[in-house]
Amino acid sequence: MKDILFYRKSISPGTGLIFFFAGLLAGVLFVQTMDESGFAGIFSEYFLNQYALLHIDCRRLLRYVGSCRLGQYLFLTCAAALFAAPLTAGGILFFFGMTWGTLISVSTVRLGLKGVLICVAGVIPQIFFYLPAFGWVILWLFRRGTSRKRFFLLAVGGLFFLIFGIVTEVYLNPLILQQILRKM
Repeated sequence: MKDILFYRKSISPGTGLIFFFAGLLAGVLFVQTMDESGFAGIFSEYFLNQYALLHIDCRRLLRYVGSCRLGQYLFLTCAAALFAAPLTAGGILFFFGMTWGTLISVSTVRLGLKGVLICVAGVIPQIFFYLPAFGWVILWLFRRGTSRKRFFLLAVGGLFFLIFGIVTEVYLNPLILQQILRKM
């Protein structure tokens, strides 16, 4: 009995994909309802040209990205032990989809196909580490995981992937993105 977490019901992975794609659609619709002046910012030609030539302070970026990603991971792993964990996972997937939908829509409206390429380059290579880190915890929720010991091992394994993702996001991704921006 002590190995059981606090909930018994879950949602299927298909339902999780529905939450994600509903968020994606909500993000696209959100951008479509905004006026053109709301699109200024990181997808302006001026900002992208400045970023291509910018010297990045990796120590400060590491502190910032590390605190953001570790906070997100801690929130997800703590939410996994709640009674309403499946609903929380659905909300997280909806929010993640909405974020992606908004980002890709704004970049496409501002820059066209070049904007989509910049969005894809902005998540490579760290996405290959973040997907297992966050995905394992979310899949554990979907499969109605109940063992605290397994969840702890899964969360620690995900933490190692998360750390590798943070390191690649800070040290490797800016170099890749700057090279792509310089060639555009």
